[in-house]
Amino acid sequence: MNDSIFKQAGRCLATAVTFLTRIPWLAKHSYPDGEGLARSLPYFPLVGGLVATLSFGAYWLVWLLSTQTMMAAVAALAAAVVLTGAFHEDGFADSCDGVGGGYSLERQLEIMRDSRIGSFAGVGLNLLLLAKFACLSALLPAWVLPALVCAHVLARFSALPLAMALPYLREGEKKPITEGATAFRLALGLGCSLALTLPWVWLLGPLPILAAYALFAAVVLFAIQWLRSVLGGATGDLYGAVNQVLECLILGVFVCLQPA
Repeated sequence: MNDSIFKQAGRCLATAVTFLTRIPWLAKHSYPDGEGLARSLPYFPLVGGLVATLSFGAYWLVWLLSTQTMMAAVAALAAAVVLTGAFHEDGFADSCDGVGGGYSLERQLEIMRDSRIGSFAGVGLNLLLLAKFACLSALLPAWVLPALVCAHVLARFSALPLAMALPYLREGEKKPITEGATAFRLALGLGCSLALTLPWVWLLGPLPILAAYALFAAVVLFAIQWLRSVLGGATGDLYGAVNQVLECLILGVFVCLQPA
């Protein structure tokens, strides 16, 4: 029985890694269907921790060789983009184009489905990457890893409350994330998030971690209210947009609260 539970957990983690990143080695161990993806939702924060750790590895290597935080920040950003295939950045860009360029829900969804980059997406992506770069460049090297972990973990966890609270906008399409977001999976995902972020309290003190969770709650609640009132629901692209906004803002919180 225990072996079966551990095996299922391993397959769920492999499914989450396969869905959220370009890491290929776990694909053969993942669930191939929508139900398996739904079961993997609580493991999304763990994928965030993995991406954060590997991104910090790139930061640390470049900083060790050059002692330049700006160059190390570029390395960290590049590593995260390569690892994820710009998965969430793509959703952010599509959301910028859709929300900015569409005057009806049907037109907004049509624009978000289009793979081409428009002016809203171009401007939005540039500002997003510049903001992330500014935050990582301004962080003390000792604060980079906890900042990345909290930002990536909570950003990926945001998909669960969004999926629970908002209907899926594209009719007739499979929506395993929306249908699979249950209270139990939300609680399990929160547990994974806390397990990865709370240990940093001993290094940094409680204030940065508490501030990150407070900001997470505020952004997610605002996003749910705004998306419900303006669009009537959400799509995967909009999950990605909230993900990226959260990641950037949480990095900014750590910059503001680090020692002078």
